[in-house]
Amino acid sequence: MPRRPENGEPFGVGPNAVFKGAPNPNAARLLQCYMFTAECQQLAVDHGGLRSAHALTKEKSGRTPMAQIKTMKDDAAAVERQSAEIKMRYSQIFKV
Repeated sequence: MPRRPENGEPFGVGPNAVFKGAPNPNAARLLQCYMFTAECQQLAVDHGGLRSAHALTKEKSGRTPMAQIKTMKDDAAAVERQSAEIKMRYSQIFKV
């Protein structure tokens, strides 16, 4: 089993939305509905290497269950306070 950071691992979520000015909002809503089905979520797990909170999905074998992984706690207020510093550091690292 791989070693995991003691203070937790980052946990990212993939947002999903329909833009207000979408040219085909009904089609966008249909796609969005499909993306939350067990079938599509299982595709994301099997072929995208992602994790899903959908109750009917099954993890890839040999993978540590999410329940056993300590995740980092976000501090949105701290990120907001440090946003200028974070952006500056990002620009320095990625030269943008």
